[in-house]
Amino acid sequence: MRADEAVIDEAAQWMALLQSGEVSLGERAAFDAWRTADPRHQQIIEQMGGGLNLLRNPSLRGLPRNSLLHSLNAPSSRRRFISGSLSVLGVALLVGLLGRRYGWLPEAGELATGTGERRDFTLEDGSALTLNARSRVLPLFDAHQRLLALRSGELLVDVAKDPARPFVVETEHGRMRALGTKFLVEQGEDATRLVMLHSQVEVVTSGGARQVVEAGENLLFNSQNILSLQRNKGHESAWVQGRLEVRDRPLSEVIDSLRRYRRGILHVSPEVADLRLSGLYPLDDSDQTLQLLEHSLPIRVTWHNPYWVSIEPRS
Repeated sequence: MRADEAVIDEAAQWMALLQSGEVSLGERAAFDAWRTADPRHQQIIEQMGGGLNLLRNPSLRGLPRNSLLHSLNAPSSRRRFISGSLSVLGVALLVGLLGRRYGWLPEAGELATGTGERRDFTLEDGSALTLNARSRVLPLFDAHQRLLALRSGELLVDVAKDPARPFVVETEHGRMRALGTKFLVEQGEDATRLVMLHSQVEVVTSGGARQVVEAGENLLFNSQNILSLQRNKGHESAWVQGRLEVRDRPLSEVIDSLRRYRRGILHVSPEVADLRLSGLYPLDDSDQTLQLLEHSLPIRVTWHNPYWVSIEPRS
């Protein structure tokens, strides 16, 4: 993410949090500190919606904190927001972005988790579902198929056998069809990753590309193409036990995983975003993980306050 995009992303998160009406005094103070720390921060806040007047808009007042934070993690909608022209990002657009027409607000029957929350569910057919933090999925079961529409985040499902009804997980990039198996699906901003733990799944992208994925393999695909097929590393489902296991991954990806488990802003300087690392970190104690990262990498972690942390090169 480029520097300007990162600032826009942070501003959007602050505005959504403040608009929820659930902001604490500490979070409000953190926003004020962030806003005054850099002229660009105030400028982008004003361009997004006429400054803080947006926060008094009755159409948005009181939307739940988790709904708003889910909104900002919905890949397709978040891209529309960040890539849009700031000159036209006013109240009407933000209302639209937070509206159901973009799939951001909860739907009837939707299963969801909040920041730092993992949850287990038993679906009506007996399948076992686990959602990672800040994830949303809508079960759509009928007499012909069992469909999970993953709106955002990550899930692990252990499918109950039902030869008469195929089990399908759908993301914005395509569909994954199984009869009886265990697998993990993560919807990212630009692609979906499928990790097979048992049996096999057939993937069909929105553009029609097909691939069968066997146990022990993981597939990355977008709407049009199969991007990669690799062997599993063995740590892809570690989040179910509250662990973040990393093997030669960039720092930016590690921080993206931590964002699901931490309120507020985690800012990563582009100068350190591509640093590679390996290790085992606790998801449920993000402060400890940030300290471990600071000890093992040439970075400086600055706690401006509990809700605003920046990661910069070590001087």
